[in-house]
Amino acid sequence: MTADFDAAVEDVTAHLTSERQAWLFGAGISCRSGLPLMYPLTELVAANYADAAADHHVLFACLKSSLPDTAHIEHVLSQLGDFIALAERSKDQKIAIGSAEYAVETLRALHGRIRDAIRDVIRRGYLPGAGGEAPKVAEEGTHVVKVEYHRDFLRTLFAARDKVGRPLRPVVFFTLNYDTLIEDALALERISFVDGFSGGAMAYWAPETAYAETGAGGRVAAHLIKLHGSIDWHAEGTGSVIRCREGCGYPERAGNVLIYPQATKYVATQRDPFALLFEKLREVLRSPQPMVFAICGYSFGDEHVDLQIEEAMAKPDCKTVLVAFVREQEKAGISQLPDKLVDWMANKPWANRIFALTDKGLYHGSTTNLSQADETYEWWTFEGLTKFLGDGPQHVEDNVVAFPALVAGVEDAAAVGSAE
Repeated sequence: MTADFDAAVEDVTAHLTSERQAWLFGAGISCRSGLPLMYPLTELVAANYADAAADHHVLFACLKSSLPDTAHIEHVLSQLGDFIALAERSKDQKIAIGSAEYAVETLRALHGRIRDAIRDVIRRGYLPGAGGEAPKVAEEGTHVVKVEYHRDFLRTLFAARDKVGRPLRPVVFFTLNYDTLIEDALALERISFVDGFSGGAMAYWAPETAYAETGAGGRVAAHLIKLHGSIDWHAEGTGSVIRCREGCGYPERAGNVLIYPQATKYVATQRDPFALLFEKLREVLRSPQPMVFAICGYSFGDEHVDLQIEEAMAKPDCKTVLVAFVREQEKAGISQLPDKLVDWMANKPWANRIFALTDKGLYHGSTTNLSQADETYEWWTFEGLTKFLGDGPQHVEDNVVAFPALVAGVEDAAAVGSAE
């Protein structure tokens, strides 16, 4: 270790006890909880269209075959979203795809069915393939999704904040995931929070009153902001949004799960609830007060989110410190930070406000690794981050990777919920 490394670890530890802090989560935080990353998710959704006799089989197959072999379900939805936009602008509300012509209603129906399939995978969880077998969704009525990792994280985070001994501002949790693990864990840990909805198990979108409940008295401990929607959000025909509990037969929700995993989601973010959610992201990032914005489970694969971060960090009065827990990527046999972090740390005047804690070490303000030891660190994982929050700098001494299966199998974790 070096003195610079030790100092940077101390700095990060101090930042993570800041009075003003926000977190951004991607699907990497849920991959050990029974939820798939992007490519397994693609296989699971595609299985719905494997039967040539199934509805939409030809259309789905045509969309998938027109994309590169590296494409996943996000790209299929992006392609489909673009075709929907083109069909809506055409005179007869139709568009040719491959050798057939499809009406906009057919395209919308497939888009809804794919979102429903994503919802079912995330709601029930999945079983990874073993011995050459394909992964499969847990059977209806069987749930394999676990909440323990999220509970451990929240319990540890708020225990550290309690040691401060004075009332603190609510922690703001931004998540790109569609799953409900963060809100479930908050409730199970008895941590009060608001998410923009008013009601109970069945609730309606009312950010004006729901977020106002925080008030000056700080009556809630957390704000939850789901930037890309949720498997339990549903759009009604009137344009309003309802959060529905699982199991009830009302309201009608087939094909209207409110998630936007598509390239055209920029348009969606100009309408509520997404317009307001992204405005809250901008407000937090551009805070003129000292703010810590920590990131875990996200590999900087969403250009729209990355742009919000970059524009905010570049503001002259911005004092936000970015702390990213991320896995390095292998390129041409060389391990390096995600491209976006490389760009920011190498070219931006605000690079000194960036820390990156990776499986290979720690970076502060540049692409030079402050760790000169040939070791692998676990703090980039969700569980490793929880241990770091609980143990602090002394935890760094125990840097043997505790999750070899995860390290071996994790892909770019912009993944399921973030849909990048």
